[in-house]
Amino acid sequence: MKLHDFFWDSPALDPYRKNAKSGTLLFEQGFPATSFLIITRGIIELVAKKNDRFSVINYLGAGNMLGEKALFDPSVFARVFGARALGDVSYLEFNQTAIKDLRQKAPDLLIEILEATLRISHERIHRMNLLVQKFRSSHPTERFLQLLLHFCVYHGHPCSEGQAIIVNFETINYYLDINSYQLEEMLDGLLKTNLLIKKTDSVFVIPNEEKFRESIPKLKEEIVPIDFI
Repeated sequence: MKLHDFFWDSPALDPYRKNAKSGTLLFEQGFPATSFLIITRGIIELVAKKNDRFSVINYLGAGNMLGEKALFDPSVFARVFGARALGDVSYLEFNQTAIKDLRQKAPDLLIEILEATLRISHERIHRMNLLVQKFRSSHPTERFLQLLLHFCVYHGHPCSEGQAIIVNFETINYYLDINSYQLEEMLDGLLKTNLLIKKTDSVFVIPNEEKFRESIPKLKEEIVPIDFI
């Protein structure tokens, strides 16, 4: 999402500027979406709760928006994910009252916000449609490989060795119904191919996105956990 430079420094936004310390939960999953946020500094984790476990779904940095449904009717929408500060963060927070004030006092800024909302909503719908297509296969290993590729393309962070992605059981299990043993087996199989490199317990690198993509038809037959057979 791109906002014009003048947007960030406008005095009209001063009443809506907020800061949060590392680990602060900005809002919780399932609660009414009474406001939306625009991150101006730092990184926020999107977290989901499933079976009493928390999964980090994504990381969002400056310029990203959260909870934009609150622009319309906060009584209708519940938070799909929670949001937690990863390090100290700064952000703008708007509710219905703030939108009314901006409409009167700074309509140009409100137009900027609405345009950004349309852009990011379009992008998220596009990503969701792509993920649905990737999950059409009934083959569990192929679904896993397609999920890693999706992480690489849309949530990866460039590094010297390729694209770094977050892979842990909680996050994978949010999307796929697999157990920790099955995940470990598939990761071990991938690591042996050098199509995936392990950096830490939860950070992995895909060195070559295209090579990974082209290898999926072969890989799905080679790294199938025993209890998938």
